[in-house]
Amino acid sequence: MAPRRSHRKSRNGCPECKGRRLKCDERYPCTNCVKHAIHCSYVAPNEQQGPSNARSTSSHSPASRTLSRAPSQIRPQPQPPQPESYATTPAGNYPWTFVNSDFRPENRLDLLDILAGSPQDAPVLNQEDWVRDLELLHHYCTVTCNSLTLREDSRHVWRVVTPIEGYSNKYVMHGVLAIAALHRAYLYPTQKEKYIKASAYHQAMGLKEFRELISLPIDPSNWQPVFCFASMITLHVFALPIRLGVARWPAPIANMVEVFSVVRGFQIVMKPFLPSLSKSQLAPLANCIWLESEMLIPSPSALEQSLLPSDIWTQIAQLHQFIDDFPFPALHPPSQPQTPNDSDPSQHTPDYRRDYKTALKFFEHSTRQLELAGPHVETGMVLLWAYSLSKQFHEDLIAHRPAALILLAHFCVLLHVIDHCWFINGAGRQLLEDIERHIHPGFREWLVWPKRWVFER
Repeated sequence: MAPRRSHRKSRNGCPECKGRRLKCDERYPCTNCVKHAIHCSYVAPNEQQGPSNARSTSSHSPASRTLSRAPSQIRPQPQPPQPESYATTPAGNYPWTFVNSDFRPENRLDLLDILAGSPQDAPVLNQEDWVRDLELLHHYCTVTCNSLTLREDSRHVWRVVTPIEGYSNKYVMHGVLAIAALHRAYLYPTQKEKYIKASAYHQAMGLKEFRELISLPIDPSNWQPVFCFASMITLHVFALPIRLGVARWPAPIANMVEVFSVVRGFQIVMKPFLPSLSKSQLAPLANCIWLESEMLIPSPSALEQSLLPSDIWTQIAQLHQFIDDFPFPALHPPSQPQTPNDSDPSQHTPDYRRDYKTALKFFEHSTRQLELAGPHVETGMVLLWAYSLSKQFHEDLIAHRPAALILLAHFCVLLHVIDHCWFINGAGRQLLEDIERHIHPGFREWLVWPKRWVFER
């Protein structure tokens, strides 16, 4: 009879695994905590013996390494899941790493122009308002972070990783407090004035440092906090009615173009580091938006379980035909007047049509993510469309050109799916109403389908 194989028993696992009755591998962080995006508090046995053994056990955890530093060098460090634990997209790229032909390096300064209109002088707060900041941080970590995403791994990034980045990057912490203040202004209308003031203060303070930072090239040491703050800027711009203390967007089309411009500027600034996103502690923010590429096959069963209209792919096919047939004007330099020959289809500029075809292709990307997500739709799946929009497309929206407004009207259908989000809150309906007011009467038939689904009539 073969001897029994010895089995090492241990009581030294992390408290999290003990509480869940799981076998801990006694690493820091342990595999189970990494897998479930839980903060691991494992301490090796020899670390529990006191400070005298701190030097000999410095290789076991970041906490022990911190003990050997001088007090002035101690800084809280994030303990997110390890990069290799995140699943990457099979293709190795996210769709927002693709760029338009007008995405030149110098265009990264466009974001500075957008942010230049932000308040330069922060509102004055009382000295007692540091207590309110504690209230805002608590609200952010317990309530707001859960409202920004549905997936628990993404919530971990918002709840844990982002505030920890704020410990050593003040502009990120200002962004966290600004978003929390806006959320409380939305939740507590009778107190909205004080929270709007607090949000304006923190956003202005954060933007002041952020603008100085992105005026220089971003490097591997700071791209992650920049990514965190830039993501919060998008939320801040979207929440314009809350910031103004009103119920509606002042100019929905122009306001949405501002959102698109921020997203586009964000992409330009972060472009060198977006390929690294899938292997960073921020990976869940991207993985929850772009689902596995092998799943991207139109499926009737998936569509039936989604929140999308049942005939959306038929409508997209009609949009393709519309863009193919639309008589786009030729692009002229500002000093060159248009001529009567501009109505000749042979004079159409191919790049102009290509911008619209790219926009429509990314509309399909967004639609497929919503289709595969079923009822669990992430806000970023809808905003994915904004990454494809060229500067010329933005200008067409401002000029109320029919083709651009028609695509924007169909985007309202996707936006309406996430209308329950506190920072969206009716934006799709208001945007479609504004489009109906400004589109040429000859193209209003293209609004029938979006109106049916957004206005539900």
